[in-house]
Parts: sequence; structure tokens; C-alpha cells
Amino acid sequence: PWREREGQRVDLLAELDAELAELVAARRRGEPTTNDAVIDAALRVADTRWRDDEARALLRALDGGYVAPGIGGDPLRDPAVLPTGRNSFQFDPRRVPSAAAIERGRCIAENTIAAHRAATGAAPQQVAVILWGFETAKTRGETVGQILAYLGVAILPGANPFFRELRAIPLAELGRPRVDVHVQICGFFRDLFGTVIELIDRAVALVAELDEDAAANPVRAHVARARADLAVAGEDPALATARIYGPRPGEYGTRCTTLIEGAAWQDEQEIVDTFTASMDHVYARGVHGARSRAGFTARVAATEVVSQVRDGLDYEFIDLDHYYEFFGGLARTVEAARGHAPRMLVSDTTGEEVRTESVGEALGHGVRTRLVNPRWIDPLLEHAHHGGAKIADRVQYLVGFAATTHATEDWMFDAVHRRYVEDEALFERLRANNAYAAEQVVARLLEADNRNYWNASEEQRALLQRRYLEIEGGIEERNDDGR
Repeated sequence: PWREREGQRVDLLAELDAELAELVAARRRGEPTTNDAVIDAALRVADTRWRDDEARALLRALDGGYVAPGIGGDPLRDPAVLPTGRNSFQFDPRRVPSAAAIERGRCIAENTIAAHRAATGAAPQQVAVILWGFETAKTRGETVGQILAYLGVAILPGANPFFRELRAIPLAELGRPRVDVHVQICGFFRDLFGTVIELIDRAVALVAELDEDAAANPVRAHVARARADLAVAGEDPALATARIYGPRPGEYGTRCTTLIEGAAWQDEQEIVDTFTASMDHVYARGVHGARSRAGFTARVAATEVVSQVRDGLDYEFIDLDHYYEFFGGLARTVEAARGHAPRMLVSDTTGEEVRTESVGEALGHGVRTRLVNPRWIDPLLEHAHHGGAKIADRVQYLVGFAATTHATEDWMFDAVHRRYVEDEALFERLRANNAYAAEQVVARLLEADNRNYWNASEEQRALLQRRYLEIEGGIEERNDDGR
């Protein structure tokens, strides 16, 4: 958002904000401006939707009164979410995916296939996707649309929304081979979207029964092979068409975050073993969380690309540990099974156009715009204790991504070191905000260096060790003083 003008750096976003603020102020004063009708209409919507009714609604509820319902979700995707202060509901999960989600999911799938083809000369035979409940609720099923697009399956228009009828798109119409899928879900998706699990299961079964050769329909070939392999492993051959795996009933995550947070793991195989033990439970029609180690291992070993949607502007890719535990954990498990890393792609659907990029690019964007950005740091540090904790969390997540994706680069850790350790003033601000968080930032950088995720210089290493001792000494003094 910066531009050189008359030898000065100009912040274009700040200029735009100022111009819009002046336009709004002028219209509120009744002064004429350009596009009066458009501005007035926008102000009428804003005055209604940006009203905060939360306090009044809370008091009304406590008094036993009626609180009007309103749809929940991301207000940037769906302005009907506003105003706040209503009884939040989502939508009928049986209507997932929506028409828009199907189209955007198709864009994600085509972007992913094109990226793999550009790198290898061929379309992938199998793509793994991370399918989350909150993402599905907010996007109305963009990842579900992606899955159907890979398989080459369409939902019949005008069909009963409570039982979506499917058709296999002919290969001539599809214009490419079908792509098999491995679907990794979280516990929340399992609990809320059982009908979608059934939909995906029917789509895979439909494609597996098509009379097409293996080159055009790897699903059919994989299912035939899986029936024999599952029988040899002593598992139910009927699970050959199962593609959805997740935590066992009653659990929700991968347990990988516990390893990363504790920093006590010795090698990355522990991450792989933990992810596998947590996520090898299969979900399909008539099957709810049965363990299928042979089926899971086969699906993971066949994966060439791992794909995830970033669906909201409120969180960057480095802002949630769930991204490294699900996306990263799966990618590292695929690498262990195949002997080399899969292609790792993140599709940003927060804008009008879907942008698909490598995980390294997504991480780099998050580091620049959040972790080392003064505009992000300064407001955080206005919040005592909590602000520093959030910074320390992001540095921890960066180590988590390093361990699971191997996509971090030296410049990322260099930038964090330069910002929080070398900058004396910022280091003191962070320590004053939350000494324990400052200690964690330094400790995570030392961990990244010790685990060879970062090639720190001797000078960087020496400064980290000195900072760590400074923080430890300060904490001990406060404890001794009873503060």
C-alpha cells in the first residue's frame, strides 16, 4: 500500500481511509458530495448493520425477554450477520454445499490441479484436503465443492435439498482425468455435518463404479486395490470406498499441538505417529469412527498434494495452531509414507477471486503482515499480558510449521529475531508487557536453531542466550520480591 510521491513514501490505505471518512462526515452534515445517492444508501445500511445490540440483548435475555434470531458467520462474507446481539444460528447443514461454494470449490480444484501439472507435467492422481466445520459453516462448503470437483461429480439442480442427487460428469465434459481424494476432518465437522459425510461417501462410490480406465479414473483403480489390501490386513473390504478420516468419536484435534507446545519431542516421527494415532478413524455411511490403520495408511501414501482453504480475513495462516496441526501434520505424515514431501497448497478465498499459493508463500505473507509488522505489534502490546502472549503463540506456530511442512525459511526467523530480540526498545516493551511471553519468543528461536530449522549466526545465538538470561533474572527477582 506504499507509493513514492515527491520523494516521500505515501501510505495509500491511510489516504483512502481519510478520504472516505471525510465523505461520510460531509454527508452526515448534509453537504453535497459526488455520488450522493450511493453514499447515502451505504450509510443507511451501515447505520442498521453496524449497530451493536449485544448489551441490550443480554439484558433482555436475563429479564426473560425474547431475543430475535440472526444468522452467524463472517460479516465480510455475509453482511446479514450484522447487527450483532441476536440469537445466532448457522443454517441447515443439509443445504451444504451452496451453489456459490460449488463454483468456488471448482476454482480451487482447477488451481490445484494446474499448479501440480505445471510442476510435474501431469495432473495429480490424489489430493488430500482439510475439511473443517467452522470453515464449512462460513463458506457454505467451499472445500466440499472442491472435493466434488476433483471427483468430477455434480449435484443435480432442483434436486431435493435434503437428499442431494448426484451425477458423474462425463470425462469428455470434464476435460481432464478424475482425481481421487483423501479427506481429513476435525471433530466439529463430524458432529455438525453428518449429511455431508454421507454426500461425499456417495460421490466416491458413484465414481468407483464407472466403467473408465485407470488413467482417467484413479478412484476406480484405488478402490479395487484397496479391497484386496484391506482383506489382507484383516479390515473390512467394504471400507475400500471410504475417504473421510478424523479423530475418534468424542475427540476433536490431532494431539500434535501438545507435542509442539511442550517442545519435548525428539524427532519428527513422533509427530507422524501422534497424527496417525489420532486421525485414522474412518467415517462413512454406516461407519462412525472405526479405526482403520491400513485404510488410512494407504490413502496417505497415495497423496500427492495437500490442500487447505484459508477462509477468513481475521486469521492469517500463522495465526492458528490448527493450521500446522491439521495441514502440517497431514503433510508430514504423507512425507513419511511416500519418502518425499507432497505439494502443499493454500487457497485464499477471502477475496472475490480465489488465490492458490504454496504453503511457503502463505507463511511468508503471514510473517510480513502480522508477526513482524509494527501495525500489528503496536496495538497488541497495548493489552497487558495478553498481547505478548499472542506474539509468543505465533512464534511457536512458526516452529510448528517448520517441523511439519519444512516450508519455513531462514529469513522468517531472522525477521523475528531482528524485530523482537535485536530491537532493544521493542524487546523491553515485550518484556514489560509479559516477561513469560518474551522468554517464550527467545526460547522458540533457540529451539528453531537447535532443531536446524534456522541457521542462526553466532552473533544471533549469543544475543538470544544473553536475552534469555536477562529475562530469567528479571522473573526470579520479581518472584523473590513477591510480585
